[in-house]
Amino acid sequence: MNESVQSSLKATIFFDGSFWIGVFERTNDTGYTVARTVFGGEPTEPEFYQYVIHHFSALQFGAPQKREIEEKKTNPKRAQREARKEMEKLKNSSRPCTFAQSYMKEELEKYKKEKKKITREEKEAREQEQFLIRQAKKKEKHRGH
Repeated sequence: MNESVQSSLKATIFFDGSFWIGVFERTNDTGYTVARTVFGGEPTEPEFYQYVIHHFSALQFGAPQKREIEEKKTNPKRAQREARKEMEKLKNSSRPCTFAQSYMKEELEKYKKEKKKITREEKEAREQEQFLIRQAKKKEKHRGH
């Protein structure tokens, strides 16, 4: 049972006005997922490498979305040239790709809706509990001593 799983990972680091942010895009058989982390100060290459080694498993990737994986076999030199071109393009734009941005925005919206629902349920439970306490107090007053 020697199954091969095709997976690709792309890391982008950019300055967001006040902090350095890392966006990790992972594409594999389950789909496309994105994780975001805040570095604070500008990470050097060794610091980034150490971060990936020690903290990659702790990154919280979102729910996978279906996206086709390109299965092209490329020459290593060509891949290196393309990576260099992409790095130059990223230096000029200093932003991750728009697909990753839209994905992170959708994940944030899902998180906000879920958090709002939980907060509303907790508030309703608290109000119901207070109502029952008030009812019990009223009932106790009417019973007499």
